[in-house]
Amino acid sequence: MNRSLLKVTLAFAFFVIFCAGLSAASKKTDSKSNLFVVGDSIILGGSGSNVYSEYLQQYLDKIYGADKIAVYNYSFYDLNTSQIFKLVENLLRKQKNTEFVVITAGEANFYNLGGFSDYLKDAGRYYPQNESIQESEIDSALKLNTAVAGIYNSPRAIAQKAFVKYAFSAAYMTLAGSGPRKIGGYVPKVIPSFLLLADDYEKIPVSPYFVRKYRAAWDMINGGKYKEAEELLSLMLLENPYDSNVFYALGSLYLLYGGMENEALKMFEDGILVNPFDRNNKCYKGLSIMYMSYDGEAVSEILYFVRVIKTYLGEAIPEINAVSAIDSAVYDEKIAAVSGWIISDIRKINSLCLSKGVHLIVAGYPFNAKSNELLKSAFYWSNIDFVDNSAIKPDGQLRQAYSDMAQNVAGAINRTGSKR
Repeated sequence: MNRSLLKVTLAFAFFVIFCAGLSAASKKTDSKSNLFVVGDSIILGGSGSNVYSEYLQQYLDKIYGADKIAVYNYSFYDLNTSQIFKLVENLLRKQKNTEFVVITAGEANFYNLGGFSDYLKDAGRYYPQNESIQESEIDSALKLNTAVAGIYNSPRAIAQKAFVKYAFSAAYMTLAGSGPRKIGGYVPKVIPSFLLLADDYEKIPVSPYFVRKYRAAWDMINGGKYKEAEELLSLMLLENPYDSNVFYALGSLYLLYGGMENEALKMFEDGILVNPFDRNNKCYKGLSIMYMSYDGEAVSEILYFVRVIKTYLGEAIPEINAVSAIDSAVYDEKIAAVSGWIISDIRKINSLCLSKGVHLIVAGYPFNAKSNELLKSAFYWSNIDFVDNSAIKPDGQLRQAYSDMAQNVAGAINRTGSKR
């Protein structure tokens, strides 16, 4: 397990995606060249990405004058390389006078797996699977729960309501013995609750007061008050047992506790099954974070659940597709698969920039990130300008770290010898 990865990713997963505004540069004029800072801001936190781009603007103004280059920041939390490619493509299509794109990318790919299956599909290594349960069907969520419960051989699978409505499900034809089916050579030990199959199931509207309590729980988690957060979230589940966000928060909390992997996985699975067709359901993200952070039995449990869900939902959920495509419980194999994806996407971004006459600079991370050595070995001697920031250690002095990063990037820009 990579504990540092879990701590970083789960600490930021609650935040809504944000886009940093324009840097504190003077207003854009037609005479200025544009420089876009694009990347995942998870290493920066808060308003750190603004500080980074502001420092970069200051250094470039000193080198070239205040009327030459305008720095714009388009960094988002958790942005992976596939999402960066689409963002850069959009920016270059809409914005004129663009001369530079600076990306800090790759670290988010190890837990934000959206786009991985597309990468494999483009390489002819992934074949889409048709869904057997569609979101548009009447009671599609109940139908999915019934089918999955049948595979797990849960008592809920033969609940009267489910049986009457969905006895035709293929899942009922596969029941055998008293335990779950063996899939991929594995029999699961973690069994979801299948709450939607309960006789008293009834959706409960989420009140503003409930939302405030949820935010308070995350404040406790981020403040290390795990016991208090667990008590509050458990009470919230009693109040509304069908809110996937509460399951996500509890699952994240159990991962941070340590030694509670099965409890965390059950929370993510339950949270997915109470709201399976919402592509923004955070429990899907929690599941992919856990898959990438662990090896051994916990990952075998995840793979079992993913294979069952994918049987019925096909290509509907990006995280399910990606985990299914990697299809390995071995930690090093997962990292190697994602590493190939990162390098491929950055090369695509570079080709896109070259086709538009734009210069790409890849900036490494200012701490011991998993992707630093990967990026350095791939691009340090390539035709893509790579800025190695791994020697920068924040150590609490974040503004100095941002300043050092910006100075390194400004130096790389200056070395290009581009016409001003």
